Amino acid sequence: MNGHKILFLGEYTGFAGGIERYAFRTAALLRAQGARVLWCGRSPSRDEARFLKGFDAVLAPEEVSSGEAFDLAALHKLPAAEDLRRWRRLFGEKLVFWAHDHDLYCPRRHYYTPFGRRNCHRAFAPLRCALCARIASPRSWRFLRSDPAALLRELKGHRAVVLSAFMRENLLRNGFAPDRVLLIPPVLDFPALPAPAPAAEGPLKILFLGQLIRGKGADLLLDALRQLRIPWRARLAGDGADRPLLEARARAAGLSAQIEFTGWLTDPAESLQACDAVVFPSRWQEPFGLSGAEAAAGAKPVVAFDTGGVREWLADGVNGFLVPERDTAAMAEKLEALYRDPALRLRMGAAGRQLAEERFRPERFLRCFRELFTPELLP
Repeated sequence: MNGHKILFLGEYTGFAGGIERYAFRTAALLRAQGARVLWCGRSPSRDEARFLKGFDAVLAPEEVSSGEAFDLAALHKLPAAEDLRRWRRLFGEKLVFWAHDHDLYCPRRHYYTPFGRRNCHRAFAPLRCALCARIASPRSWRFLRSDPAALLRELKGHRAVVLSAFMRENLLRNGFAPDRVLLIPPVLDFPALPAPAPAAEGPLKILFLGQLIRGKGADLLLDALRQLRIPWRARLAGDGADRPLLEARARAAGLSAQIEFTGWLTDPAESLQACDAVVFPSRWQEPFGLSGAEAAAGAKPVVAFDTGGVREWLADGVNGFLVPERDTAAMAEKLEALYRDPALRLRMGAAGRQLAEERFRPERFLRCFRELFTPELLP
């Protein structure tokens, strides 16, 4: 990567969610290989000062006037169709779309139905999807994406990167050519692990890492916790629009004394190290599930709903448990199993670390990433 100049195009300048964490970590690795990495975002977000330190420079969209100045432009968040056309004019084949979410083929963005929140597995169809998107409160209409058909027309002949086989299938279902979609597993941090020690007696310490919004399923987690028949304590590390509702539900269920809402954490490593198990209760189909993979890299067993790309980093019965989506009783049952068998927790944690090291090492990422450059740019 030495000497290459790479532009990351995103929505937020700061840590809004998994996309920005992914971009920040990826930029650090590419810069360590000698590349110059710049960020272009539209809106500020959390911890902006720390985020800015991860890049060689930060540009506003209007400051990007020539595609010739860059060897690669990584589009990490879809803009409006007219902006996408501008990026394509500027960069041509140097522009590569990263499919981090379902925005491209779901006007509602969540890829589940408005009533019942049942996950969808269909390709985009203009009439059906427009009707589905409008079957919701009018207050939500302003958040709907109005131009998925135009975005698909612009992108489905273009090059794209996915983080999971699940997302690759979604793009192929929506008209992308197989040879234009490259699967590049993300790179993870691998923290130093303490020496294995017998589990301390006491309640099962459960950790949730993620945004407190409906799609991430923290409300489903509360339902699972309510069904536990073991001593437990839970930490919900994250923030979001649903936090007041979740805190009210915890109080109404008599769970407040056992649950800590930490808010957003700059560095969740301490919480990860201190827990016995991580829960991943996502309601929507996770394109990958970065926080779950980070738990595996931290040698923690994970109990997760079997949705989306979760199987990329969670092998059922090996480094945790997969349970049917929305089945909170099954989630509670598996947490109880981990509580009753501390040795199982250690074995699953060690297996998760090994799985993460095999699949998400920097060398594998870099090998795949090099394929994105046109031949004349490769050394």
